[in-house]
Amino acid sequence: MEKFLFVLSRGLEDPTRATRAFQLAKVAKEKGHEVNIFLVDDAVVYAVMGLADNVKAPTGDGAKPYLDYLIENKVAFFICTPCARTRLYSEDEYIPGAKLSTAAHLIDLATESKVFTF
Repeated sequence: MEKFLFVLSRGLEDPTRATRAFQLAKVAKEKGHEVNIFLVDDAVVYAVMGLADNVKAPTGDGAKPYLDYLIENKVAFFICTPCARTRLYSEDEYIPGAKLSTAAHLIDLATESKVFTF
């Protein structure tokens, strides 16, 4: 099996990218691959419980069902520490399994994974 890293940088203003990133991460996980998600810049909003609940792509796909699957299947969510702190999010607000992380960790993940950016 392969390792996949999904890097999302867009927030609530771009529901299509977020929904598609989570959908493809779900498909990869269903196929038995190792999946990691790294949220940077405005995408850190997706690590906060409840903020993705009403996010829908123009196709009608919602981000929430994909996120729920990823959380239930213990996919790791890494959150850019300065991005989250700048936006004043605290760790007690995060979805289960989400952890603050660093640029160095992102590079480490990328060196051993196939990377998708959104």
